[in-house]
Order: sequence, then structure tokens, then C-alpha cells
Amino acid sequence: MSENKALVAICNGRVQAEKAIAELQRLGFDMKQVSVVSKAYVSDEEIIGCYVAEGRFRALGGSGPFWERLSSLLGKAGLFVVPGIGPLVIAGSLVNALTTTVKNAAATGGDLTPLAAASHSLGIPKDSALRNEFEIRANMCILIAFGTPEAQAEAKAAIEKAHAAESVINHG
Repeated sequence: MSENKALVAICNGRVQAEKAIAELQRLGFDMKQVSVVSKAYVSDEEIIGCYVAEGRFRALGGSGPFWERLSSLLGKAGLFVVPGIGPLVIAGSLVNALTTTVKNAAATGGDLTPLAAASHSLGIPKDSALRNEFEIRANMCILIAFGTPEAQAEAKAAIEKAHAAESVINHG
């Protein structure tokens, strides 16, 4: 991933995130290089949960089908409770980065939360990792895609043209 750069799309909920993902798929983007993170929305009447059954990721609640599709598309997913943010559902390579960061608590560097440190470990600059966390707290859905600078430029243009995100930031 040394040549690969990070593209961050800040989406206003699942609908925009799905549009951004569809644009990346349309471009033939390697979906194993994509991560998505957002709050796990919980209402007083709804149970939310994630589990593995018959080798497949399953999610309960109104956003369950969205996360199940992402899990099969991006390769992995999980439910995490992050202090200061609450329950998050994460799909893609950010899952491994977050679990590694939590296991190696010293890796957070002290000035970053575990979620921001995990994003930073994947190549997101510290200030952007903190901004992404702020956006997640504000109920936005963050999509991170890694690829060559050429692929990133193409993906950014397609996502912006489709109005699939509030903003798209290319790091690299």
C-alpha cells in the first residue's frame, strides 16, 4: 500500500454512502481497499447487534441490511463501542486497524483516540483523522478508499459528480 493514497468521503448517512460505494464499484475500484464507519443508530424500540452466523456477518436493526451488504463487499465488519462516540459499525480494513490499535494501546500515541489512531495508521493525516471522528459524532458516515493517485482522482471526480458525499478529500 506504499503507493496508495487515501480518499475520504464524508457522507450524510447510509443513502449517500451507498451512492459513493456504487460509484466506486462502477469504476471497478478494488472494494477490499474501502472502509466505512458510522454510528450504530439505536432507537428506544430497536435492538441493534452484530454477530456471525454460518460464516456470514449479520446485523440487527434498521441499518442491518446495509451493513450486511458492506460486510460481504468489503470483507469484514464489526460493532465497536468507542468512548465519547458510542456504538459504531465499521466495515473494511479499518476493522483490523482498530483492533490492532486497541490491542497495542501505546500505538495511539497519546494525542489520538483509538479510532483516530487506527485511521492514522492507514495513512490518514492526524488532523483529518480527528476531523473524521468529529463528523462521525455528528452522525455522518465516513468512507475511506485506498488506491493509486490516478485511481483516487477518478474516484473523487465520480463521487463528486454523483453528489454521493458532502465532501471528498484526497490525501496524497
